[in-house]
Amino acid sequence: MNTEEQFLLNKIRCEVAMQETLKSWHPKPINSEIECPRCKSNQIRKYGSFQGVQKYICKKCKRTFLERPIFICDCSIPGKQLKCQKCPQFQDFLEIVRQRINSLATLSPVELQRLKLEIEMTNNALSSNLNNSNNHQE
Repeated sequence: MNTEEQFLLNKIRCEVAMQETLKSWHPKPINSEIECPRCKSNQIRKYGSFQGVQKYICKKCKRTFLERPIFICDCSIPGKQLKCQKCPQFQDFLEIVRQRINSLATLSPVELQRLKLEIEMTNNALSSNLNNSNNHQE
């Protein structure tokens, strides 16, 4: 297999892995509470301030830490916005995609192409059904 064929095969693997992961992807609810960076406990209390930034102490492990900005993810499709690159949920999503790519490595090019076509047909059918339901509501 030459380099171009290998590249195309890897591209199909990535596309299939991404589509399959998106089908089952459910972002975790955002936790807006401050938690301990060491033990992840939310049993904390204020503990003074440092250079105008609130300090906290964890009641569980006694670690002191400064208030950190809370990252809020409002993406329905991971990776679509530039801010996603720093999002912990997006990093989790990428890890699932990587694992799926690795699991697809044993499939032949023909099997991969068939899987890609099945996904495209399913996506087209879903899109068509959505368009039809929107047209009936008007």
